[in-house]
Amino acid sequence: MGRTHQSQGLAPPSVRKEQRAKLARHIVNKTVPAILASNTRARRGAEGSELVVVRFSDGDISSVVPNSESSVPATKGGATPNRIPEPQYIKRKGQGRRKAKNTTIDNPNSPQTHVDNHNATPTPDRLEAQRSIPARTIRIIAADTLVAAHLLKNTSKMSRKEPNICILNMASPLRPGGGVLAGATSQEESLCIRTTLLPSLKDSFYRLPEYGGIFSRDVLVFGSPEGELASADRYFVDVISAGMLRFPDLLGEEGEEKRLSKKDAKIVERKMRAVLRIASSFGVKKLILGAWGCGAYGNPVNDIAEAWQRVLGGVNDGHGRKSSNEPVESWDSVSEVVFAISSRKIAEAFGEAFRIEIEYLQGGHSEDESDHHSDQAVGELRSKIQEMEDQLGKVWNPDLKQRMGAILDGLRSQLRERESHFGAQQNEDATKRIVESMVGCSWDGNF
Repeated sequence: MGRTHQSQGLAPPSVRKEQRAKLARHIVNKTVPAILASNTRARRGAEGSELVVVRFSDGDISSVVPNSESSVPATKGGATPNRIPEPQYIKRKGQGRRKAKNTTIDNPNSPQTHVDNHNATPTPDRLEAQRSIPARTIRIIAADTLVAAHLLKNTSKMSRKEPNICILNMASPLRPGGGVLAGATSQEESLCIRTTLLPSLKDSFYRLPEYGGIFSRDVLVFGSPEGELASADRYFVDVISAGMLRFPDLLGEEGEEKRLSKKDAKIVERKMRAVLRIASSFGVKKLILGAWGCGAYGNPVNDIAEAWQRVLGGVNDGHGRKSSNEPVESWDSVSEVVFAISSRKIAEAFGEAFRIEIEYLQGGHSEDESDHHSDQAVGELRSKIQEMEDQLGKVWNPDLKQRMGAILDGLRSQLRERESHFGAQQNEDATKRIVESMVGCSWDGNF
């Protein structure tokens, strides 16, 4: 079957990337400041973002960021330490000096306060109650993050007192907004040009902690894939910005499925638990997650999907078992989780891990839409491969060069698989269009 409409030629990827960069700079430097100047709630949200550090103090890994504004620590077993830290204070205009909320580890709303008080010893009854996982709705929507957020908001009856929908910003750990000003196209860059998120990502918060992230309240969504939203259609979300493991050590022989090493799998799960602890501590009810770390960061899709399934299901030891010594973290406040995943193939992997059906907007994809997404995926892979090959020639560190080479081999394997499936269905004109439709990569070029 051929196309019903003539293919339209597109500008080369470098030109299109520069066009995106120009648009992003205009939005960041002009549009967003104007919105913040006219919207008090959005401005206060941008000014009131908090850096949250999550501590895992079982002797394995511990992360502490100096001058952090918020902390959600935990000891083994989930109980808070037997000490009360010095409270933190904030000064607000017209209100004087007051104690900041959610900044001390004895906060009763902290997700780690599983017992009645921090000196209490968990009893069998308490542990049994902690192991009961609350009913939670989990959905997988084949759409980008903000489309899923808009859908969730419009299909849910949310009162004004109910917390905002919360979004996981799969962020660059190195700089605010990742490559947004350079025209990159990852999820974080998309959020930064369609919302007021970027001003809340303060330079002083970076580099992001190993475990934890930035909590941004009342981020105003003013854009959609089709353009700017009308004032009446704009809405607020909360955002957790956190960075995933980059370029992990992968196990598996040539031709075998690559999997995370045991050490990296533990780090990945702890990062996920940290995000959920932050969400729980701020009373989040509806949370939008994604295929965190898949793609340019080199984390295997199946490992990420299975890790999310374990963490949300209350598994503590990373091997599909519930530890008898540790109370299960059940994230009680989070009643609904949505995975927003644009890639159909990745969404299907998540569907298999969670054993649930994927929701396709407007009844799914037509044949033409599927061709378009395959077109775009092949173009993105080629663009990523080209850019990584250019960067690889400039890297001198042998260890980093080896890890980048492994990522590059994986991308080439994906490209061969997609081309063999896609090419069998296309004619010569479609092949030409694949080359013309290459888009800029979502990798920000930082190592």
